[in-house]
Amino acid sequence: MKTLGRQALLPDPDGETLPWSDSITPLRNGAAVSSSSAWRLGAVGLSLVAAMAAAFAAWQLLPLLASGLAGGLQQGLIAGAFSAALLAGLAVVLWRAQRIASRTLRQSVNELRRGQWESAVAGLREPKRAVPSAFGDLAEQVEGVLSESERRWRARVEMSTDWYWEIDQRFKLSNLSADAPIAKPAGRALGDLLGRRHDELKCFEPPAMGWPAFHELLERHEKFRDLEIAVTGLGTREHGWIAISGRPRFRADGQFAGYEGVARDISSNKEAFRRLQASEQRYAVMAGLSADWYWITDAQHRFPQPSADMQRRFGNLVQRNVGKTRWEAYPDALSAEAWELHRAELDARQPFRALEFPVQRDDGRTIWLSLAGAPRFDDNGEFLGYHGVGRDITLRKVTEQMLQRHNRELQLAVTSRTRELELANRDLDAFARHLAHELRTPIGHVQNLSELLRQRLGPRLQPAEGEMLDLQARAAQEMLATLEALLELARSSSAAIERQAVDLSALAREVIAQLPVLEREAPIDWQVQAGLSVWASPQQLRIVLQNLFGNAAKFTRRIAQPRIAFGGERDAEGQLLLRVEDNGAGFEPAQASRLFQPFQRLHRDDEFHGTGIGLTIVQRIVQRHGGTIAASGAPGQGAVFEFTLGQREAARPDLPPADPSLEPPARASAVRASECPAPSAR
Repeated sequence: MKTLGRQALLPDPDGETLPWSDSITPLRNGAAVSSSSAWRLGAVGLSLVAAMAAAFAAWQLLPLLASGLAGGLQQGLIAGAFSAALLAGLAVVLWRAQRIASRTLRQSVNELRRGQWESAVAGLREPKRAVPSAFGDLAEQVEGVLSESERRWRARVEMSTDWYWEIDQRFKLSNLSADAPIAKPAGRALGDLLGRRHDELKCFEPPAMGWPAFHELLERHEKFRDLEIAVTGLGTREHGWIAISGRPRFRADGQFAGYEGVARDISSNKEAFRRLQASEQRYAVMAGLSADWYWITDAQHRFPQPSADMQRRFGNLVQRNVGKTRWEAYPDALSAEAWELHRAELDARQPFRALEFPVQRDDGRTIWLSLAGAPRFDDNGEFLGYHGVGRDITLRKVTEQMLQRHNRELQLAVTSRTRELELANRDLDAFARHLAHELRTPIGHVQNLSELLRQRLGPRLQPAEGEMLDLQARAAQEMLATLEALLELARSSSAAIERQAVDLSALAREVIAQLPVLEREAPIDWQVQAGLSVWASPQQLRIVLQNLFGNAAKFTRRIAQPRIAFGGERDAEGQLLLRVEDNGAGFEPAQASRLFQPFQRLHRDDEFHGTGIGLTIVQRIVQRHGGTIAASGAPGQGAVFEFTLGQREAARPDLPPADPSLEPPARASAVRASECPAPSAR
């Protein structure tokens, strides 16, 4: 049994917890009963002995009275003395038995009070002279009750998380379980706690009622239950909470002896409650600040009494709708067909989302609501109605209407502007064609007149005059080339982009085969990557490749081992990045921005002839496909042109991926002294 200080707790047979003193009170009362019973038995015994002695004396005296008075008197006195002696002996035996019984019961009671019930039972069983044999039966009964009670009590104490405490009449801690978490394993000794009041222990913080109110409760000798106190250093925790319950104790004479009770560690429950409370506070704040709200209907889809939040949001509108269904409260918000579809969803017990309809408030303002809901069921599966969330989408609806209006206005403006641009482009294209046609005729006349003058003068033509005629012919030829470049530039900006799947590798080989043959140091080593496919305009891509390949061929004329490579790969965004690389003359990196400007050339005309329009046309075509182009290079180390054709090309699922393998190089086999007529930017 678990002894708690000087006094132990004992469960009685009915399951109630009693102190040892309460348990032995019936034994103490039994001792008094046994003592009085012994006196009564003694008195009855003495009466019987006296009656027997009187009868014996009468039986002896009657014959003597008949025979003679003197001899009879002597024998009567002897018989009376013998009866008196017998009576006194019996009285002594009874008094001795009563003394032994009283001492035995007193010792048993004291041992039970100290919690040593085994010794008390052994004392009752000890065979002593004149002790009533009923003590043996009493010992058997006490041992049976107490041993079973002790077993139950030990299991109850060992499995319980509570601990026992006592305070005296001055409210100072007088007894405490040794394994209490405020002492062990908190590192405190019982001596540091006993002999002090709760408010004198620095590890205890005042309860919610305060120490004065708590002491007033103790002064009134009132019971208390689950008084929560914060404790510094509780078990292994740095800070915790305990709940104590207590009741007043009284002595046998009715004097107040203090309090006794139990305590338990409620730190885990307290922390869980605080977390739950904090979560509820966060939810309340979030719900109050959120644009959404919670709604509920009954099994007939009617609105119940509104909550405070609904009353705050909508005022008397929700109060008037109590007991109505949604389609009864807002019949004109949706069409009859829409409400029927909604009711069919509810009858089928299906969840719904994004039920949007307008509602007019009391102040005349129209708001838009969006509702989502799901059915509710009880534990037995019975339908209770619907619940869900609602949202005010008025701002979204107003924004959508504004966007739709602006889109219509923008579409009208774009259509009008597009028509204007189409007319301007048509006029510009017509003007360019007309201008080219008009300029081509006089320039042809200049060329023809120069040639006619050369023929007529014949031998009379002086060398200086012949050079002037040659200069005139070359100028006319350059003017015609410039006109053709301008027409090509105009067509690249206005021609329609009709995309289709293009075998770029095959197109590159066709362009290479059609390039004019230039006078050069060595034939070109062409390297074309196989399997290149794009989604673009084949006509426009042919112009791009003609200009890029023509430039590369022109600027590698004076290289001993010219090499031009064309290939591609997917970049990080999934676009096909195409590359034209040569090992020709190259250019200054700082001049790269001038490459794509019209009529900007990085080399002298006597070094590399060109108009400066070709790369501008390439940039226009690439940009119209949604891509970009960039150039890099260094003098004497060649140039690299990289370009993409936009995200639309990358999104085509029917295009095969680029094949990294390279076809066998195509080499230029012919050498001719004529210049390349394709426009060039360098």
